[in-house]
Amino acid sequence: MNTDNWSYYYKQNKNLDLIPSNILYTPLVNPERNVMCMHYVLNENYQTPKEGLTQEVVDFFFEREVKYLKELNHWSFTPDILDIDEKNNKVFIEWNNETLSQVVNNPARNLDGEILDWKEQIYDILKTLKDEGYIKVALYPHCFFEKGGEIKTIDYYSVMPFDDRYIDRSFIEGMIGKEGAYRFDRSTSDGKIDFLPFLKITMREHLTDYWSTDIFREWYTQLYEESSK
Repeated sequence: MNTDNWSYYYKQNKNLDLIPSNILYTPLVNPERNVMCMHYVLNENYQTPKEGLTQEVVDFFFEREVKYLKELNHWSFTPDILDIDEKNNKVFIEWNNETLSQVVNNPARNLDGEILDWKEQIYDILKTLKDEGYIKVALYPHCFFEKGGEIKTIDYYSVMPFDDRYIDRSFIEGMIGKEGAYRFDRSTSDGKIDFLPFLKITMREHLTDYWSTDIFREWYTQLYEESSK
């Protein structure tokens, strides 16, 4: 697909600013706003340059994106894959104009009013992942979008099986930002990040400010503590 006339997608923060949504890929949206291209490349025109983040790391996460999008595409909450350009690190998926960040962070809009069952849908996504032996750690509002009443989730580079959930900290150090570094610090042992405790910190502590609700804390308890008793 030719993306020459496509535009950048920007997430929305609580100040109603439109800001880059990812440091690993550049999200491009077609004029009809129904297709997104995730271009895994360092792009200083979109992302703020990040010292230590290399194309090697970006390539690593591109490979993960492709792997888990394909592996989990039978789930309805996984966006349809429209094309994969492995030579140029591009993944094309179905899209629908905006992410939930545009809803959650706009005081003139109300997620409960626009998607009545959003909590049930996102809980079902998390439960399906867990029941099938996976975790997904990218759970911000900009990691979800709605299409035809159904919530879908993106950023499958953050998906991993329970039994393959460790990554060498030194390899991805360049992508770790100051704001969320405490999650990595508290999840690192012997130089490896264990993303199960990382998920716990994310759901029980980190996401509250982004969603303006403690619901992810409740879901973690239900999924990973109460269900294991």
